[in-house]
Amino acid sequence: MSTPAWEAVADAARVDYATSVLDLGCGDGAFCAFATRRGAIVSGVDCEPDAIAAALEAVPSGDFRLGMMESLPWAEDTFDVVTAFNAVQYALDPALALVEAARVVRPGGRIAVCKWGPPAGNEFFAFLTAIGAGGVRGDPGRASDPVHDAISAAHLDVVLTGDVAAPIEMTGDEALAESLSRAGIEPAHAAAAITAAAAPYRRADGGYRFDNRLTFWVLRRRR
Repeated sequence: MSTPAWEAVADAARVDYATSVLDLGCGDGAFCAFATRRGAIVSGVDCEPDAIAAALEAVPSGDFRLGMMESLPWAEDTFDVVTAFNAVQYALDPALALVEAARVVRPGGRIAVCKWGPPAGNEFFAFLTAIGAGGVRGDPGRASDPVHDAISAAHLDVVLTGDVAAPIEMTGDEALAESLSRAGIEPAHAAAAITAAAAPYRRADGGYRFDNRLTFWVLRRRR
């Protein structure tokens, strides 16, 4: 996730000095570190022990806990803002994850969810589709949007929504291969097809740039 997305979401959700923030699927704590620089008091939850360890290293003052989005280890009405960056769609039950987010956010608080936007604005996913890997984890090109469906199922009100540019840049073929490998694609099996599909995104210096967009929603629980 890119800094412009963090800035857009933090501005929209009013994350600033003394705001208590819980980040769902916090990963290595990068967004929490960003929020801390804005003066926020941060917490995070992730199901991976290594992620929690990395987050604690990034923000020693943060309250990071091992857990699932569907069963948050905090009391009701604890946070001013709950955020989730490319996380809710991977929950075992996305709607329940948002219900839990609404439980731990204070009355009048905000829930901010951000994920990859529609396929038309995401060149990297168009590239994946071109090499026959359109169904990989994180692909927005599906019939329905799991986050939009979860918002409806969780009975949350949408305060505002927006999108932000989030280009993916890679230094060259090795970086592209590594990125594909992380997505479960072994480039060696279709090297020629990958080279051809990636050609439109190749820069003069040998690197790659894929223009993408992220969509975000700021939500609140219904009274």
